[in-house]
Amino acid sequence: MNRVSKFFHNFSYELIGLCILLILSATLIFVNKLSGLIVFAGAIVYGIILVILFCTGKSGLFSKFDSVGMSQMIHSMVENLDSPVMVVNESNKIVWTNREFDSLTEVSQHHITSGTSHLFDGKFAYRNLQASYEEFVDFIPVDTTHSYYEVRVFPLETKQQKLFGTIWYSRDNEKKLKKEYEDSAVRVAYIVIDNTNEVTEEVQENRRFGSATVNKLLFEWAKSCSAILTEYDRDKYVMQFENRYLKGIIDTKFDILDKVVEASLDESATPITISIGVSSEFGTLAEKRESAQAALRSALQRGGALAVVKTIDGEDSYGGKTKAVQRQTKIRSRLCRDILCDNIPAASNVIIMGHSRPDFDSIASNIGISKLVQSYNKPYCIVADKNDANISKIIELIADFPEYQNVFVDAVYAQEQLTPDTLVIITDASNPDLFAARGVYENASKVVVIDHHAIKEVLGPQVIQPTNIDPTASSASELVCEILELSLNPYILRQEEAQILMAGILLDTQFFSRDTGTRTYSACMYLKSAGAEAGKAKNLFKSDVEQFRTVAKIEQNMEIYLDKFAISTYNENNNPQNKVTASKAAERLVDIDGISASFVLYSLDNGINLSARSDGTINVINIATLLGGGGHFQSAGAVIRRRENGALGETVYDMDTALAVLKNAISEYMGNVKEG
Repeated sequence: MNRVSKFFHNFSYELIGLCILLILSATLIFVNKLSGLIVFAGAIVYGIILVILFCTGKSGLFSKFDSVGMSQMIHSMVENLDSPVMVVNESNKIVWTNREFDSLTEVSQHHITSGTSHLFDGKFAYRNLQASYEEFVDFIPVDTTHSYYEVRVFPLETKQQKLFGTIWYSRDNEKKLKKEYEDSAVRVAYIVIDNTNEVTEEVQENRRFGSATVNKLLFEWAKSCSAILTEYDRDKYVMQFENRYLKGIIDTKFDILDKVVEASLDESATPITISIGVSSEFGTLAEKRESAQAALRSALQRGGALAVVKTIDGEDSYGGKTKAVQRQTKIRSRLCRDILCDNIPAASNVIIMGHSRPDFDSIASNIGISKLVQSYNKPYCIVADKNDANISKIIELIADFPEYQNVFVDAVYAQEQLTPDTLVIITDASNPDLFAARGVYENASKVVVIDHHAIKEVLGPQVIQPTNIDPTASSASELVCEILELSLNPYILRQEEAQILMAGILLDTQFFSRDTGTRTYSACMYLKSAGAEAGKAKNLFKSDVEQFRTVAKIEQNMEIYLDKFAISTYNENNNPQNKVTASKAAERLVDIDGISASFVLYSLDNGINLSARSDGTINVINIATLLGGGGHFQSAGAVIRRRENGALGETVYDMDTALAVLKNAISEYMGNVKEG
């Protein structure tokens, strides 16, 4: 045996201790330089002693000390370290600890004697430590009752056994600094009063009171979170506050929204509502300003009376218990008219579309926009299946007019007509997943969107801003009527075209029973001047015998959930006409005494679909959003998707599963309302 081999043979245990001391010293230098140097000096002295013993012919220290004595000597070297130390063997037994480790609240003698299997959720089982070391994991994070640690792992091997050592470094100071940095980050919020002009425009004194009341509430709210609130324009505010206050604001579900409504109801039967957009946490102040403005736009496009907070993953919205008050101004329609009048003449051709499987409102608004395009003598097409049974009665009304010959095309043909100078106009839809020809939307260079549904996601850069997305409008047909009234000369609109637009409004207002306002009746007056009659338009909604029987069958299949929700299912075929049938059934179910909202699940080839209606006391759009859909306060729909850990998953094709998912969403909504 050579001298080196003999040295390692005689001093194997001592060398383990020396290695531990050297590793400890090297690591400690990064945490506490003085402690690291002291341990390193001790290791050097210890190494010199070993060399002297070997040179004088002495065997290892174990020849003088038993294993207990050696353990005590090792313990004495690390006993005063302010970092916990633990060594684990292959059997998951803790073979070595120091005083700091033993003082951890989560550590007990039972754990030390029984092993690491249940200690800190098994993070320090031998195989986990080995995996961390082999995968070059920088540290294992551990939260204890009073401290946060980063645990480093290093191997210890002898001929007899394999060990892993751990050194625990407290990162409390760094964690506190990081939290303080995150808490002190500035958030920017933009706040607007949605409707003081509309609510109180006839009584100036009431208007002043409304603004003053909201102003006082907002400044009190800002003071409660140490914020800086500035009114930069009439009924418009910008607020800056520290991120530490956002959690408390979210926990109260932005109760300032409800406080404004409640205070305004003391003076007026129509509530005043506010909308809030809150920036993301990160970025420069300029970027946060843009983020907050984007959040506010999103809140307004969903109908207002909401707070939208930008997050890393997208947006979170709060509120929605108060129905949005319909705007009386036509500013959006005027802006949209200007955009259309600028871009239609400059376009080589125009492609018009609504949502897939169009209903009366979708196809009516398409036809209305086509009338504006015709006035500029531009070639156009409408993406819709003219043989679709849902819209066949409307197509029959205009079938004999030359301007509508061969204008209804499919998505493939529309894609072929797309050029760099093509203008695409989309009505009654703002969710790309629902567009009749999504490929046309994605490849177009210029797109105009006109919709009355709450926007679901940010639209692409090809969409010309500002969009005419107004969830307070009754229908897309109403918005198109406003544009036509501002654009066309009198008597240009045919009686049949006016009748079709009237049918679109009747559909989405359920024959003027909901979501109507002065703008709705103004649009109808315009249509009536063109020869439309509500009675004749209503005839377009008559059901055939088969559809009548199907609606009756859906009604008979109804069940009552949570005492005030009517739910029914229809799963006999995938007929596209199921959409209209389910809508009619949902309208009838919500008319039952004691029912606040109705839901009809029906099958199509794209999965299980939902048609939802409310009597005005339940915000069905919030329930539909939980399922991947959208719509209005009183009318919404969705293609049912699973919810997994609070996030949307795959589309559901099984009716029983869809029914369970719907009930869970209703329960979640009711829970949120009670908490709010």
